[in-house]
Amino acid sequence: MTSTHAPEERTIERLVRLISILLIFILLTRTPVDADLWWHLRAGQTMIEQGQILLTDVFGYTRPGVTWVNAFWVSEILLAALYSLGGYFALTMFVSFTGAATFYLLSRRLNGNPFINGFTLILAATAAAPIWGPRPQILSFFIVALLDTWLVNKRPHWWLPILFAVWANIHGGWIWGYLLIAAHIAGNLISLFLQADARTEIWRETRSLLSWSALSALAIGLNPNGIAIWALPFQQVNVSMQIQEWLSPDFHGIDFHPFLWTLFLLLFLSPFAPKPPAWGQIIKILGFSYLTFVAQRNVAIAAIVAAPLLADWMNAALQHLMKDSRPSPRRSLPLTLRTFINAALGFTLLAAALGNAYLASLPEKVDENYPTAAIQWIKTNQPEGQMFNSYNWGGYLLWTLPEYPVFIDGRADMYDEELIQQWQNVVSAEANALSILDEWNVNFILLEPHWSIVTVLQTHGWQTAFEDDKAVILVRK
Repeated sequence: MTSTHAPEERTIERLVRLISILLIFILLTRTPVDADLWWHLRAGQTMIEQGQILLTDVFGYTRPGVTWVNAFWVSEILLAALYSLGGYFALTMFVSFTGAATFYLLSRRLNGNPFINGFTLILAATAAAPIWGPRPQILSFFIVALLDTWLVNKRPHWWLPILFAVWANIHGGWIWGYLLIAAHIAGNLISLFLQADARTEIWRETRSLLSWSALSALAIGLNPNGIAIWALPFQQVNVSMQIQEWLSPDFHGIDFHPFLWTLFLLLFLSPFAPKPPAWGQIIKILGFSYLTFVAQRNVAIAAIVAAPLLADWMNAALQHLMKDSRPSPRRSLPLTLRTFINAALGFTLLAAALGNAYLASLPEKVDENYPTAAIQWIKTNQPEGQMFNSYNWGGYLLWTLPEYPVFIDGRADMYDEELIQQWQNVVSAEANALSILDEWNVNFILLEPHWSIVTVLQTHGWQTAFEDDKAVILVRK
């Protein structure tokens, strides 16, 4: 009996997985407008042109020559190369493809009802969506999914130093990998006390993981920045607490509700959890959920580590609820018709995914998010002196207006807390705002019109040279 339905069930499973991944591809398609994308692009382009890795600042006038711990250099070269090959469309496809690959990797871990698994994947992708964008961190999200899969499947640990050595040259998110390993080890320690029959195996795996993780810490130093990269994750926390992605999620909006739905579903389904509990997975979810409530940038990691356990518990609940039911026989469509319908559905979704990526990457979609008219005014009139700029536009100005060094951009770890505070004091029109502008010999500013300093400067002899609904340019008289 099982042989008759098994091929059909495998076909359904593959079709549902394909549809889920294509929907995730569409869901995670992004217009390349992330504020940090542009300084990554400029750095990558500069490294390709100069043939050397950037380790000091060459883009701003407030930190010239200061050491820049560039943990993204491989990703930046990749982004610049993609842009040179396919412009905004290539960047958009990179974001979508990385998302699809990440959740496809997760889908290979899911067993049970394909529709439940598909729902879980889409929910996880929706939870991760608010932080998914054209930045090197999405490569870290993929690596986290890969690492978690290898840990759960108890693969040999000799690959860990290789993985972390590569990771340390792609993105500073390697710290997420160590938190993941720590949670896995904590789960093993709990199991040591509760699973007496498996203690030998668990302890052998734990010792191996500890040893290879220690070697991986040394492997992280195999990058152009050396051991300075070890302090990078902690330094960013100290200087970035006023930056949006480092703030707690705003649950008044709908964007972060899928993350809450994931947590509530796990709580509701916990009575159906298979025994013994997957302690390592539970600790991972608790740990990264905690980090998400501290800083919203961690929500994608929380969603990725939660998806497999949520799928397991949902499938366990389904089995419990349906244990006394008897499935009724189903009449199958002819094979030729099924193949045609499945192929048509797959090609339709693929065409929709590619079309959506094309529309999202149109230059006008990018330009509408930035002060293009104000930038054109600067290019045409070429005001002299130093520019004080919006924090959110700093990276974009590096990319579109490279002839003018910036006051600040998105590299918060390099600018440090002192300079970020100076920027904040200026835009908020604090008592020392004018003296800060004098100290840096600022001759014109490019800011959003809503900042308090705009009105103050207009009453202190600065001339409004340009203004529209996006930006204002003030120049010293």
